[in-house]
Amino acid sequence: MRGQAAEMRPSHQLLALIRQRWRMIRSGPLRWAIGVAAIAPILLIALGMLSLRTLPPDQAVNIALATPTLYLGFVLLAIIAPLVSGGGYELYPPDQLVAFPIRPQTVFQSTLVLAPANLAWILNVIALFAITSFASGDISWGPTSRTLLTVGVFVAAATVGGHALGWIVVGLRQTRRGRALTSTAGLLAIALVLIIAWSDKVLLVLDRSPTRRVLLSAYDGYNGRYVSWVTGLILLGVAILLAMKVGEMAAGWALRRPGDHADRSSTNTVTRRRPTSSILKALVITDQASIWRSVPLRRGLLVLIAIPGGVAALAGMSWQSLVLVPGLIAAGSGLLFGINAFTLDSSGAVWLSTLPNWATWAFVSKMLVFSEVTLAAVLSALIGGSLRSPSPASSAEVTAAIASALTCAAIVVVIGMRSSVRFPYRAELRGPRDTPASPGVMAAQSIRFATVTTLASLYFGALSLSGAWWIPIIGAVPLLAGCILHLRATAQAWAHPHVRAHVVMTVAGG
Repeated sequence: MRGQAAEMRPSHQLLALIRQRWRMIRSGPLRWAIGVAAIAPILLIALGMLSLRTLPPDQAVNIALATPTLYLGFVLLAIIAPLVSGGGYELYPPDQLVAFPIRPQTVFQSTLVLAPANLAWILNVIALFAITSFASGDISWGPTSRTLLTVGVFVAAATVGGHALGWIVVGLRQTRRGRALTSTAGLLAIALVLIIAWSDKVLLVLDRSPTRRVLLSAYDGYNGRYVSWVTGLILLGVAILLAMKVGEMAAGWALRRPGDHADRSSTNTVTRRRPTSSILKALVITDQASIWRSVPLRRGLLVLIAIPGGVAALAGMSWQSLVLVPGLIAAGSGLLFGINAFTLDSSGAVWLSTLPNWATWAFVSKMLVFSEVTLAAVLSALIGGSLRSPSPASSAEVTAAIASALTCAAIVVVIGMRSSVRFPYRAELRGPRDTPASPGVMAAQSIRFATVTTLASLYFGALSLSGAWWIPIIGAVPLLAGCILHLRATAQAWAHPHVRAHVVMTVAGG
């Protein structure tokens, strides 16, 4: 059996792993949610293409001019996302596949299959298709399909290239010298971006960006210039093949390297701390330390706080646009560990649950730490975006942006804590590609977070049009009151011993 598995092609191994993962999903509603998640982007692309046609001419021109920036932003996202997750998400935790001869090429291809599980990736792809179609011209079956084909091939090329680079970095970081090299390169890249931003050379860089050639190739397909259009497709296709080959080789190299250090996420070193004055404070410190010790959580936390603020600062968005930003950032922060917050205790959950008064403060501790992470990410984006934004048209835009940030953070915390109590999962969160739940659950939860927070952001965007600073504040009261009521109901459910026992035993032993 092992010999037959070893002789299978990587693509056949990947299909077998996907089928097995699908059989492991025994919940009917979850299967429906995954099916809806697979179809929803197509429907949203079509809806975006139709809705953009209703814009006035002046806004249409601004969107068309911003299209090259969107392409460059997607390339950056395709590079950053695999770097954050250590090469990309995995279908199975690595320890579950130790006994099976899974090829490195299969591991690399599985990370590509799970690229759409990233909410930011999905939203950017939808925006690329909708805006490029709008900027090309009127919708026509032949020209529009040629344009969208170029966009699809570009998305594939950028995604494969980003994952290949991610696995190269994973291999380099197996040694101390490699970690120093990659950290230095990252700091230099951040410094270069800041220099470009504050020297007002962003437009110059965008004009010379290679993504402009991709956009022009898409326009050539719409306008019937077939030679240049086909040439662009061939170049993108060659880039995909080269990136696939490099990525598979890099994955094999990274997985074979033993490294010069043990798993830094699990250590036997005991840090002595001063006695705390309360049980709650001790639990909060323990949960914060659990986040910092975990490789994926630590890396994700730094990215959530640093990147949204930096991108918002570079974009120089208006205050009306900043009202919509907190919803997306809060949804992303909820997926870090919020959907399974009690997994922070891991195998120590059984011991912790025997402590006096643990049940009283454990829920509050997880909620506070989850709230800290969500607020830090949301406020980072809000503060960063306000640094280079023009003066607000009215004070209502400022209060609406602040109310949107606080309310969206509260909504995500409420949804996350409810999911953590009702649907706990076993997750070690040690390896760089570990996630708090399975890929299907992550995808379903991302849609749930994004839908609710986007609606809340649009609600505050409408309130900002009133011009009165107090209206967004009054509008936030019923939403925050609803959050308090739902959080109270979840806390009451946690108070039942059988519910706590289910959560503790699940996160501790599966």
